[in-house]
Amino acid sequence: MLSVGWNHHDLATALDESGVRDVLERAAGLLAAALDRISSQTRDPTGEIASEIRLGAFQQAIEDAADGVAILDDEAYVYIDRTHVDMYGFDSKQELLGRSWRELYAANEAARIEKEAFDALERGGHWQGQVTGSRPDGTTFPAELSLTMVTPSRMVCTVRDVTDREARERELSLKERALDEAGTSIQITDPTQPGNPLVYVNEEFVQLTGYERSAALGRNPRFLQGPGSDSETTKRIRTAIETEQPITTKLRNYTAEGEPYWAKLSVTPVRDANGIVTNYIGVQHDITGQRRRIRELRDQTERLELVLSGTETGIGEWDFSTNTVTLDATLREAVGASPTTIDEWQAIVYPEDRERAADALRRPIETGDPAAETIRIGTDDSEVTWIDLHTVASDAGNGSASVLAMGRDATKRSERVKWASKLFDQGPLLFVQTRAVGGEAVIEACDRSFSDALGYEREMVVGQPLSEFYDDSSADSLQTDGYERALSGDLTVAERTLVTTDGDTVPCLLRAIPRTVDDEVVGTDVLFIDISEREKYTRRLEAVFNSPHQFTALVRPNKIVTDVNDTLVTRIGVDRSTIVGEPIDKFPWLNLDPSHGLTVCEAVNHAGDGELVQTEGELQGSDGLARIDVSFKPIRNAAGEITLIAVEGKDITVKTRQRQHLQVFQRVVRHNVRNDLNKLVGWTAILAEEPDADCRQDHLRRLTRIFDGWERLTNKMQVIDRAIREIPHDESTVNIAEVTETAATAAQENNPDATIAVSIDAADGTVSRWLTHPLTEAIKNAVAAGDRADPYVNVSVKQADNGWLQIVVADDGPGMPDIERGVLVTGEETPLQHGSGLGIWLIRMLVSVLGGEIDVEVTDTGTEVVLRVPTSSVNRNPALVAPEQMS
Repeated sequence: MLSVGWNHHDLATALDESGVRDVLERAAGLLAAALDRISSQTRDPTGEIASEIRLGAFQQAIEDAADGVAILDDEAYVYIDRTHVDMYGFDSKQELLGRSWRELYAANEAARIEKEAFDALERGGHWQGQVTGSRPDGTTFPAELSLTMVTPSRMVCTVRDVTDREARERELSLKERALDEAGTSIQITDPTQPGNPLVYVNEEFVQLTGYERSAALGRNPRFLQGPGSDSETTKRIRTAIETEQPITTKLRNYTAEGEPYWAKLSVTPVRDANGIVTNYIGVQHDITGQRRRIRELRDQTERLELVLSGTETGIGEWDFSTNTVTLDATLREAVGASPTTIDEWQAIVYPEDRERAADALRRPIETGDPAAETIRIGTDDSEVTWIDLHTVASDAGNGSASVLAMGRDATKRSERVKWASKLFDQGPLLFVQTRAVGGEAVIEACDRSFSDALGYEREMVVGQPLSEFYDDSSADSLQTDGYERALSGDLTVAERTLVTTDGDTVPCLLRAIPRTVDDEVVGTDVLFIDISEREKYTRRLEAVFNSPHQFTALVRPNKIVTDVNDTLVTRIGVDRSTIVGEPIDKFPWLNLDPSHGLTVCEAVNHAGDGELVQTEGELQGSDGLARIDVSFKPIRNAAGEITLIAVEGKDITVKTRQRQHLQVFQRVVRHNVRNDLNKLVGWTAILAEEPDADCRQDHLRRLTRIFDGWERLTNKMQVIDRAIREIPHDESTVNIAEVTETAATAAQENNPDATIAVSIDAADGTVSRWLTHPLTEAIKNAVAAGDRADPYVNVSVKQADNGWLQIVVADDGPGMPDIERGVLVTGEETPLQHGSGLGIWLIRMLVSVLGGEIDVEVTDTGTEVVLRVPTSSVNRNPALVAPEQMS
């Protein structure tokens, strides 16, 4: 009857005395098919369903599969092998048999597979693609999935875990990128091939030698040598390779254009597991500039000593091979000490600068490039000397690791610009020098950063008034009193806007320092910091911080709230000033899920230690509870210190509610349908054997009542499903009198013998139109209570506090059972029966989603069901209903 779409009226018409047996036989066959389908969904695949699996295409697909194999019938697993079970993290096949394939994937991944695969299956019967599987422990893995249709409802699924392969591919990709992006020339040869040719060179090799990869690969690296290459050096390299030994040396090579360059070459053999050399890796460091600088430095050392003797600049040598330091008299006087060892030198360097000082001395040896640092000498701020240190590697030809350095006292300059290093650490620095000409700031000099930033040649900037490069507002500020204040030294940090040649604006921070010649102020040194990127970053942060879809609070590690966004303020309904500056745990508006074992303070502590904390919780607002996905993220400053913790939450109430409602559907419908099917089997068997026509009609009426119950159940499921989807967006309202009258009329039509009295005492009675459904169900339930002959029900509506309505549905029945009362009041799970059982859930769900509350009182005279619902004047937010009120 289900399959052919008959209702009970069609059946009653068809079942006349002569045709009843044919109809019964047809119904029995259809019912057996229905039972077969339902039993396959309720899980006994090892019995009848497993035995019905045809071999043929199934068997061939399984035999051809190399990895996990499964068979699905109507999207549920009816066969699965051990590999498939292990791959998805389950313990036994029974855990998966009968379950939908969607449970093995995240929701968005399942939707993607369905969209891509099902279209292909309908067109060609086969689909293969990349997927991401999910395991019960929350982990995921990449896989190749293949689906093949073998019947209209059944398909074969083969899956292969490609985690290891992807990891290998990522590792190889990263290594290749690392080699290509390395700042050093790298080459690899293959000695197993004739001539030991190059098989790999990176981009730095191409830049250094001028040879493209295509011109270098397949050739022995000797092609880089030329007439000036030292024969003894090349001989040592060949000997090392022939004896399979590593070697490091310096040699002269030639570029593709024939230009010579000096390289420090390291060649290392690479062996396989059996100790056989499979490759040689060569690393070239270009030391041409280093050798030139060392040669020039050596030639000028004596002259430099004479020149420096009359200045404040000194010279010294740091020899790491002997751990010795040698300073000339000028540098000893500048640092105020005479260290003779590297340890003694480190001891006089200011503690916070020791790492930078050591790096400035080591870097020339390691890279061949010169280095420069400004460091402090002393142990406390009261006795600090600033030293400009310029270092270069020394090559004495004896293999020593030493550095030559020039140093001068820069204390006055360093103190002068120390404020700038703190102020301008957030963007590029631009510099100009002005001269006062007739009271106007004229640019006398500028660095390239200023001219390039504005799109000018430097020559076009020099000699122009500074105001020419300002927008109108900044030019006005300069002309009024800005330049006079700069000349007097009173201008502190100011905001200015520069204009490029294209008309684009560049927001900057500015500080002008008076410039004097012979104790007379002649102009200013002007420092700009380009804060364009910082402003963009700030705007992005503000956009994220003030997102209407996210609650955000900023908290210090000591748990004091420093800021909250508008979304959070609006949701919790309190003034921002009552939150900011107070401990985050002072207000009970945020509670974390106790099952996660963390309090708000503990989560802040974990984030303060550098951890990212993600959990769920409840946000208490002025109009209800919201279920949120909340995270505690550490925020670090430029020094890497955690200074703030971002507490961010996203509302997942609707998602949680939908999941819980689906669970209710599954529990109630599964229980009801199973019981009804048992009855159908029994009554159908009796009906088929009953010879008496009157008895057959009685049995038929019993079957009809079951189908009527299924029809009512289906209607209620549709109402609940629509309510879940539409109530959060439906703001339509009706008067409570109309809602009550409609509900009472529907209940009266269902039971004409009932007496239903209605009284309304509510001035403000505008409510959501969706209230009609739960109120109708409550009145029907009251009329049907106890199966009374002349039921009496009283429905009263009155105004409650703060714009709420109280609706009382009272009956004179024997009293509501505890299991139904528990569903209405607490939402606890009970094995309810048929449409009336789902009707109880309908009342519970819809009133909860509408933001209302339910109470039930059972007395000696009957039952009172009390519904408290908000009127349209109350700021009702269905998304803020506590999840436990909807389960």
